[in-house]
Amino acid sequence: VLADVVDDIPDRSAADDAEREWRSDLVAASLSWSPRSTAHRLVTARRLVRELPLTHGLLGAGEISFRHAWVLADEVGDLSSEDIAAVEARVIERAPAQTVAQFARSVRRAIIAVNPDLAAARRAKAVRLRGVRRVAYADGMAGVIATMEAADAETVYQALDATARKAAAEAKAATEAKAATEAELPIDARRSDALLAWADDALANPDLPRRQGRRVELQVVIDLPSLLGMAENPAELIGYGPIPAAAARALAGEAGWRRLVTDPADGHLLDYGTSIYRPPRRLVDYLVARDRRCRFPGCERQADACDIDHVCPAGKPGGKTAACNCCCLCRRHHRMKTHGGWSLELHDDGSVTWSSPSGYVFNVDPVGQLE
Repeated sequence: VLADVVDDIPDRSAADDAEREWRSDLVAASLSWSPRSTAHRLVTARRLVRELPLTHGLLGAGEISFRHAWVLADEVGDLSSEDIAAVEARVIERAPAQTVAQFARSVRRAIIAVNPDLAAARRAKAVRLRGVRRVAYADGMAGVIATMEAADAETVYQALDATARKAAAEAKAATEAKAATEAELPIDARRSDALLAWADDALANPDLPRRQGRRVELQVVIDLPSLLGMAENPAELIGYGPIPAAAARALAGEAGWRRLVTDPADGHLLDYGTSIYRPPRRLVDYLVARDRRCRFPGCERQADACDIDHVCPAGKPGGKTAACNCCCLCRRHHRMKTHGGWSLELHDDGSVTWSSPSGYVFNVDPVGQLE
């Protein structure tokens, strides 16, 4: 079924790519999936149906799991149709008797045998796609995962390790003057502290690029009673999610403050208006704080990396530059609204209604600053 969504779109032009993106977003909104994972699922489904008939047949017969099929479809993504068929022929007979991990190793061996030049090409591509991403964990914790060449990763690790061990040695030498718990911090914790110290130094650089016209900043939202220690309501670390009030108070002690006035009944930010086209600084700040992320269903792009979009275009009746007519959209969904036939309605309570060209309707709830 997923393959049918994009199977009739040719692979000829940028317009075809845009149509495929917009159909993918329709599926994402319908099934409450993220746009990124939906796009990947559609590509995998299309490849499985179009180019891996033996695998598709075994999956339909229940002889292999979906994970087996997914691994093969994912691994052969950059091969020609002829090479895909050759890899499938090499691995499919043993697949029903293999675990997913065993099957994955078989697939990679087969790819090297069928196209020995691919390993070098894949490595070059992987180097171009290296990057860093954030992952949210429980208990107010998160991860920063950096993907890079093996030698570079070892360089970073060795630098963090050396810095951590230096800090541990200094703490041990000053044990009598420090709390025992600080002197006995695990070395892994000290590596984490070394990375944070580098980030703090980097953000102090006044020449860093800006987002939405502002320097990069950490944002925490907390209600006044919890800030004063009179309550323990959850706070919000923008980009992560809820954190304990005690953690927010610790961050607030050394922070610059910005007052946001919210509706006491529902926690939504209050509005103000303006009649000019380019959103002024105060309006941009307000919209970024109000929306948090792109307002398309399931999109996780943070608001400070989004466009400020006029729901009703400027120059038309109702097209004023005000919070009641502006919202944050990532470039992809801004383009989809402008050129893809989708329409957007922004309601007084901050909720959003999207309508697809085929008539499907999706409602996005307003963003409460604190639940």
